[in-house]
Amino acid sequence: MRTGFCFSFLTALALLLSGCGDGDDNRDTGPNPPQGSSSSYQVAVVSSPYRDHLVKCALIEQASSACRLSTLPYVGQTTANPTKADIMARVIVSHGWMATRFSQLLDQLPEDIYQLFGSITVVVIGAEIRPSYYWGATGAIYLDPADLWLTAAERDTISRVPDYRSDFARELNFVNLGRSVIGNNYAWDYYPLDGEETSRPLSAIVKPMASLLFHELAHANDFVPPGLMYRVNSNNRPLDQANAFHADTPSVELSNRNPLSSHLLYDLAAVMYKGSKATANQKAVTAEQVGYNFANDGANDIYAYSAIYEDTAMLFEELMMKHHFSVDREIAFTDAPPQNAYCDAYVVRWGVRNRIGDPLVKSRAELIARQLLDRTDVTIYFNNLPSPTPMVAGKDWCANLAEFGGVSANSLQKAQPHYLRPDDLQWRHLHVLQQPSD
Repeated sequence: MRTGFCFSFLTALALLLSGCGDGDDNRDTGPNPPQGSSSSYQVAVVSSPYRDHLVKCALIEQASSACRLSTLPYVGQTTANPTKADIMARVIVSHGWMATRFSQLLDQLPEDIYQLFGSITVVVIGAEIRPSYYWGATGAIYLDPADLWLTAAERDTISRVPDYRSDFARELNFVNLGRSVIGNNYAWDYYPLDGEETSRPLSAIVKPMASLLFHELAHANDFVPPGLMYRVNSNNRPLDQANAFHADTPSVELSNRNPLSSHLLYDLAAVMYKGSKATANQKAVTAEQVGYNFANDGANDIYAYSAIYEDTAMLFEELMMKHHFSVDREIAFTDAPPQNAYCDAYVVRWGVRNRIGDPLVKSRAELIARQLLDRTDVTIYFNNLPSPTPMVAGKDWCANLAEFGGVSANSLQKAQPHYLRPDDLQWRHLHVLQQPSD
């Protein structure tokens, strides 16, 4: 059965966005690791025992230059129960305010997220990082600070460069949308980098940053499962260690035991997230066709078809946000309107709230949660998971939120007509794994 990937493990494991089986295109289409000398980044905690290694180990350009784990171990090699201090001792930033905000953020996050930091070596927060990603070659997560700033002065240090994937799906005949809601309102407000706001409260960054961290930390714990930390060889580089664990990782187990099966969605995901050229047949695919294929498979997002690792990370992210923050996730496939169209042009042909509550999707989430959380019993994370609620086909994306109840004027810009909220476009808030360049 097709799993979406025919790969040599060393290429696939560090990685995401390059395909095999689609010809000879083996380009690294992902973002480059952060560039710059040691003066470009600073350690968040000057007393960190790893202060002399964090920057140089995180800023490598090739996998072969990676530090060994004897030099910079995973957090979980040094402690079974990471604390805030353990995490902050691994943070490097391009601007000092980022360390301050990240420290404040950690105080607001659920305690079980601290355990997930056990499988990383460094947390890199940089003004030029877009999108956020995990890189198996370093064992580090690289975070875009777009959802971290609190003041206009902080925001103005952040790059405005668009996500490199923003035009990949331009020729397709459908759009996939996604939003996080609590009740019948957006789960958090949208603050664009070019907005007029002069400040925002700490509470405004907690949920979007939690969502980001659950996703990236899922990648880290997928490559180096916490239950296998005792087997880490300190003489290895991070990618070597991930390679050694390959057969026992959550993504591989999920792919072997309960794989996704839609050939159409795999091919479309290659266009949408890897930049493959759309064929005439792919350009003709409708939102209805996409929805039909999606409804009969076990993913919670079409991004899952870009790699087995994104399948795992998307399931985990949605599960943890629902458990800790009561966030419901909505996804839909709509007609593709002209550029700069109003929201009423995004007509839903298939959509759902809480896709993860579907029995097939839920069973897949249970499988990966046990390994990522290193728990035999993960019942508590699924106790309050509601069944999926379908959207109303034929109504637009914004009207569908109103179908679930009232919405705030803040969230939906009630002045008519109004535009789609920019971060509802899926590529705006999906993250990647970085493929090494050698």
